[in-house]
Amino acid sequence: MKRTPHLLAIQSHVVFGHAGNSAAVFPMQRVGVNVWPLNTVQFSNHTQYGQWAGEVLAPQQIPELVEGIAAIGELGNCDAVLSGYLGSAAQGRAILSGVARIKAVNPKACTCVTR
Repeated sequence: MKRTPHLLAIQSHVVFGHAGNSAAVFPMQRVGVNVWPLNTVQFSNHTQYGQWAGEVLAPQQIPELVEGIAAIGELGNCDAVLSGYLGSAAQGRAILSGVARIKAVNPKACTCVTR
């Protein structure tokens, strides 16, 4: 039996509309991927509207959340990391730290990290 792939999706989330994880999670689940969404921002809507409300995730929370997954023994099951919209430049460094941690426990994990 084929193992279900696990993907950590680190990108935005919007309440109204579809962007980032709010657009990506469901289709990936439909094709059999176990998606672990980590939202870089929680916004009311896409920034293309010119105004929005919400918050940017504090950069230090990204590696903390990755460590939380490690603490329950699941980090080695992460097969891939996808990153998208970042709320700050510091989040980019935090994501690279998280990717390094994942690669340490699963060197075969694939990455698609935007720059």
